[in-house]
Amino acid sequence: MSGAGSGFSPGAYGGGSGRGSVQFLASGAPIVENMSDLAGWQTMQWGNWEFIEQSLYDSFPYPAAGIPSVAMFQVPQGAGTGFGGSAKVMSDTNMTNPGMLSAGTMQLVTSIELEFQPTTPTVAAQLPAAYGAAAAAQIINDAYIFWRSGNLIFRILQKNYIQEAPLMRFPSTDDFSLQAAFSDASTAAVNQQSRAAFGSSYGQPYILSPNNLLIPQMTNFQVTLAWPEGLQPITNPARVFCHLNGMTARLVQ
Repeated sequence: MSGAGSGFSPGAYGGGSGRGSVQFLASGAPIVENMSDLAGWQTMQWGNWEFIEQSLYDSFPYPAAGIPSVAMFQVPQGAGTGFGGSAKVMSDTNMTNPGMLSAGTMQLVTSIELEFQPTTPTVAAQLPAAYGAAAAAQIINDAYIFWRSGNLIFRILQKNYIQEAPLMRFPSTDDFSLQAAFSDASTAAVNQQSRAAFGSSYGQPYILSPNNLLIPQMTNFQVTLAWPEGLQPITNPARVFCHLNGMTARLVQ
């Protein structure tokens, strides 16, 4: 049915003056002939996007025995296992869909960062500052083993846009830093020795600009970390974060 034969004006069923030339059926339903007829009812301003500085981030547990590979950004909030032992929450990832962004959302990726968090979950005797000298270097060694090895692949749809190794190429700009000095004069017993140890990767961030990468809405993507050279075991389990820094684009509402 076309608008010419309906006999109803836009205001006859509550359409008001803001509906343009849209005609209405007797039931009050509009007769929509093209997208411009929907302008009076839209909940989003199609074609109008807002941009905020926001990263996409995800994390996974790195077992002490090592891991062959892991595909990141595939397990959203409410699934998998997060830092607290239950399903992932916002502290673990800001992905709300597995492997893709929701409709009305895009991400312009300008740089990539990894963050290695040793002794996660917490092993009290292996925290960066502790008593006892026996394991003073284990945190440093764990970090070195992780950073010196492995490779990273960033894929959108079926194309690999970044393939780099080792993981030390992707230092974090907001990592934990430590400078400390301890002295124990009360006893000479070795198990009373204080120690502070921490190590990480530092250097130029892995910046994509000016060749930034756009992740469109509803488009599959993933970051894969892999160790084809063999498992890289560490002393204690850890957690690894990946940040795809840049700008989040959202449809204006």
